[in-house]
Amino acid sequence: MIDGSPTADKKKAEEAPVTFCSNKTILLNLILMIVMWTASSFDYYFITFFLKYIPGNIYVNTSISSISEIIAYCFSGSLMKILGIKMSYLIAWVIATTGGILMICFSGSDAAMGVFVLLSKFGVSFAFNNSYLATPKMFPVQLTATAFGLCNVVARIFTIGAPVVSEFEFPTPMIIFTIFTITAGVLTLFLRVD
Repeated sequence: MIDGSPTADKKKAEEAPVTFCSNKTILLNLILMIVMWTASSFDYYFITFFLKYIPGNIYVNTSISSISEIIAYCFSGSLMKILGIKMSYLIAWVIATTGGILMICFSGSDAAMGVFVLLSKFGVSFAFNNSYLATPKMFPVQLTATAFGLCNVVARIFTIGAPVVSEFEFPTPMIIFTIFTITAGVLTLFLRVD
């Protein structure tokens, strides 16, 4: 067969490279995953910088934060496998939002602050790990590395502001934290997972 034949042209058309703009679902998922990465990265590093201002013993708060992070990493993969990407993200954002709201409302309670830090850090660590675990499942193999790169670059650019936001007067930092978690939680509902 000659390369210019109709059959060869048809084969080439069928094997057209997949791009982010060639499919609306892929493009929507890219935009939403950029938001998930940005919210989880910003909040993850923000809460680490903000720990020094949370009432209570800094060593206890840091230990609680670290323990909750380890637990989140241990369980996020299993829960994503069982519950799926959307439900895992929703659970993570709800937990982080709950911790953020409780920190805002009960900032004077030193005893309970450890629990609020635990919730916030657990939820954000869960979501951050979900971002790494979900990205390869959201895109075709040909686009996965590019999606990782785009999501990571945009997230890290926004995360540059985390230390600055942590220096704002309380409760502004926690309000920003909570706005990020609520926004990401709502946008999770629009993810299109096969």
